[in-house]
Amino acid sequence: MSSNLDERTADRGGVKMSSVQKLLDISSRLSHLEQAAEWVAKETVHTDNAISQTGTLICVLAEEVRERVCALVLELENDLKEVLDCDKLN
Repeated sequence: MSSNLDERTADRGGVKMSSVQKLLDISSRLSHLEQAAEWVAKETVHTDNAISQTGTLICVLAEEVRERVCALVLELENDLKEVLDCDKLN
């Protein structure tokens, strides 16, 4: 088992992507979603309150997804370190 998550790759349309690249891709998409939703919220605040609130909700949800993904990655890294430390002891 490799201790370096960067070395793990998956095929995506003929292009190999590392785990870190996948996370960066997810983060980039969340940022784009968040920016678009923020724009919608600001542009519709005086014309359509429901759409503006929906844009704000999307911003909040995108941030929550980003936080949960980061927490999951940290948890997986810690679990991997524990497994590797146990392997070293054996």
